Amino acid sequence: MKQLVLCVALILFTANLAMSQVTFGGGGQLGISIAMFPDPVKDYYGMGLGFGGHADANILKYLTVRLNLDYYTFGFDNKKLADLIAQQSGLAAGSVTMEGLRSNDFAISINGLGKIPLQGIVTPYGILGFGLNMMSASDPKVTYQGQDVTQQAGLGKTESATKFGLNFGAGSEFHLGKIKLFFEIKYCLIFTEGKNTSHLPIMFGATI
Repeated sequence: MKQLVLCVALILFTANLAMSQVTFGGGGQLGISIAMFPDPVKDYYGMGLGFGGHADANILKYLTVRLNLDYYTFGFDNKKLADLIAQQSGLAAGSVTMEGLRSNDFAISINGLGKIPLQGIVTPYGILGFGLNMMSASDPKVTYQGQDVTQQAGLGKTESATKFGLNFGAGSEFHLGKIKLFFEIKYCLIFTEGKNTSHLPIMFGATI
């Protein structure tokens, strides 16, 4: 009985000690992302913008669990597709215009940051995580001589989707007192139907 009580007391003491070593922080990030979309849309999307916020739980000195909320948006090359529609329809280049099809991705992810202990203010780290990606795109509109010909061009309303995703990458923290600045590059893989979608965020941020 005494051994059981001693064991329980030791477990509780260890748990309290571990929790007392956990610290928390939060901040925001901003950057760009390079689209790596599948065929046939990959030629119409390029570089996008990204921003968001994060909350950190520093479990150990060199291990952090981070909750990320990120929003990415990618512009569509409307002129390129409009010229292709005009060419296929036997119309003069520039006679067809279009707008829409901006791609948006709101991502909620949980990431583990494994830090490499180095002397000085710089701490490199690796990133591995997973989450959900809520993707959508603005509806397209194709115009010829002021008339809406979207349906005749074979385009229609877009649909939103929520898909599971993985991300991994690397970064570095720069310690400036109570503020930590960071720079990181991640590869975000989204499991969409057919061919998977991916993009490469390059982000700068700060954690307090």
